[in-house]
Amino acid sequence: MDGPKTTLVDPVTGKEKPYTFDYSFWSHDDFDTSENGYMTKREGGIYADQQEVYEALGKEVLDNAWLGFHCCLFAYGQTGSGKSYSMVGYGSNKGIVPLACDEIFKRITANTNKNL
Repeated sequence: MDGPKTTLVDPVTGKEKPYTFDYSFWSHDDFDTSENGYMTKREGGIYADQQEVYEALGKEVLDNAWLGFHCCLFAYGQTGSGKSYSMVGYGSNKGIVPLACDEIFKRITANTNKNL
């Protein structure tokens, strides 16, 4: 994986097939698990934790919704590619939806503008 590009390599022929996406995150391995079960990137590693995915995708969608724009975040991909994990998460590894919900309630609590 290199930024938004993911390259698959045929294990028999060694032939490479690159694919480019809007975003591409590595979440297969290369992580450490904290006492509460949250998985974090090892120093110098490539693992993308849930917060990194939220910062890249969810925060911008939430910011636009907060400004009054209709927003949709669409997860599309092959079965087993991590859509549900990215969107919902598991255990202490909250996905985009619960992280955005937490942020919405923080913003509501901190709001002092009676017009919002």
